[in-house]
Amino acid sequence: MAFSVIRNGVRLSRKIFDKEAVFSNASYSAKREFSVNKLKTCRCVSLLNELPQKNQAMISREYSKQTRPKPGSKYSSESESDSDLVQLGHRGESEFYRRKIRTFHNIIDVNKDGVLSYHDMELLMERFIALGNISSDHINEFKEIIKEWWVKRWGEISPYTLITVEDYLEYMHHVLNDKELVRRAHSFIPYIFRAIDKDQSGSITLDEYKLFFQCLGLPEKDAILAFRAIDSNGDGIITMKEFVKHGRDFFVTEDENRISKYFWGPLVQ
Repeated sequence: MAFSVIRNGVRLSRKIFDKEAVFSNASYSAKREFSVNKLKTCRCVSLLNELPQKNQAMISREYSKQTRPKPGSKYSSESESDSDLVQLGHRGESEFYRRKIRTFHNIIDVNKDGVLSYHDMELLMERFIALGNISSDHINEFKEIIKEWWVKRWGEISPYTLITVEDYLEYMHHVLNDKELVRRAHSFIPYIFRAIDKDQSGSITLDEYKLFFQCLGLPEKDAILAFRAIDSNGDGIITMKEFVKHGRDFFVTEDENRISKYFWGPLVQ
């Protein structure tokens, strides 16, 4: 009986020992695996730190390419791409952009008295309408768009509402820093295209572009230079899509390399 008890005690001790051994081995393996992984991670970090700065820059560029918005996303607008890189509130402050706006103000100041009035806008519209290429429906739309634009920006139509260059610069600064307003910048441009597209072909030639500058009161030589710059593919025509894009681009970009800077003729100093 005593021998049987001793034997059972030995068996139980062996089982406990075996379990402890298994647990100990498992614990050791886990600790070892953790140590190996940690070592690998450390080695990776160390190797990365040992990479030349040039290689690290290449890695950063590759990552940047992967995270860049795809074409067609809301950040890839052709006419606003450079503006999207600038913080809202600070667009339109460059001297180049201010030159463009001073140029435009000078053009639509038809009577050249140094201020912009609604009468100037009426005179300018009449020049394009007088070409005889716009349908009566489009003429009414053209007038309504200009009227709506004026009232929303400057209030009631009055001979006493006179917009200086500084007023217009401040207004365009506001437009350029408002995502909604900038998308609707100068919606009258398609009507100008219709006015100078004599044969209503949907594209304009150099001679038709000269009509555009004629209405603006600009010399023919400037029209030739501007047309050649905007006709970037050299096919001798500018489509309505191209015309509207470059016309609008003039107002929404500060990039001095854009060909749209020639759209309204040479910039004032």
